[in-house]
Amino acid sequence: MTARFLTNKRYLLMMGIIFGGMMSLALHNITTTGTVLPLTSPVTHSSASDEKFSQGSPSAGTNPLNVTHSATEPTSMETSHSLSSTSKVQSHTGAKEAAVQEKSPIPSKQVALTFDDGPDGKYTPKILDILKQHNVKATFFVVGSQVSKYPDFLKRIHEEGHAIGNHTWDHANLTKLTDAKIKQELKETDDWVEQTVGIYPSMVRAPYGAISASVKETVEKTGRPLIGWNVDPRDWAGTAPKDIIANIQTHTKPGSVILLHCFGGKKGNLDNTVKALPDIIAYLQKEGYQMVTIPDLK
Repeated sequence: MTARFLTNKRYLLMMGIIFGGMMSLALHNITTTGTVLPLTSPVTHSSASDEKFSQGSPSAGTNPLNVTHSATEPTSMETSHSLSSTSKVQSHTGAKEAAVQEKSPIPSKQVALTFDDGPDGKYTPKILDILKQHNVKATFFVVGSQVSKYPDFLKRIHEEGHAIGNHTWDHANLTKLTDAKIKQELKETDDWVEQTVGIYPSMVRAPYGAISASVKETVEKTGRPLIGWNVDPRDWAGTAPKDIIANIQTHTKPGSVILLHCFGGKKGNLDNTVKALPDIIAYLQKEGYQMVTIPDLK
């Protein structure tokens, strides 16, 4: 009986010690953490990691997930938040870069195809068909006497979005004419163009490229520029298609004005122009050139 009493006493003493220890630990947790429950082990970073995290914060524009942890890795929730923050930063940065790109001028290689002396009923429609097939816009410097004969083809030139310039009434050498005669050559052509398609030609090209100080002054008084060219493959002379193309390949550069014809030529033959035109367009497109009208040429 005495032995049993001593055993129960030891048991109660041990339970008291355990209970007292638990109470002491609970009081310590309440004092230091405000909760009875013990904390899990905190995530710690080395000093190097802390420095990287500071530099890699979203506000610094770098990915915080590049931080190397020296202890516990972030939870899935922390990772998700970091990814979200990084995504927002990258999205914001990308938007700013896109805005800068939109404001920046986009460099372009432009050239102008020009066709003189028409319109006519044979070559002009064939050239228009090729331009339409390739979605290319060109400039036609028309002769007034030809407009009077083929007004429907001038209408087609206009309706298909090509530019129209004045090339005098009968392809006259303006340097050999008086001021009054030059004005007459231009006015008669202007009148026919206007009554046919309802527009006033906004530019003039002198036949043969023949100009003088007096010619320039007379044309300028009409409020229009004189338009020349700087690439002449001599299609009007019966030049072979391969040589027409080779000339254009050699001399064309950004801003070039290429001279071709849609009427006339040696013995009235411009078959080589028609044959060469698709390959001219293909070459220019391959080289990254945009073919535009003279008014659109920058």
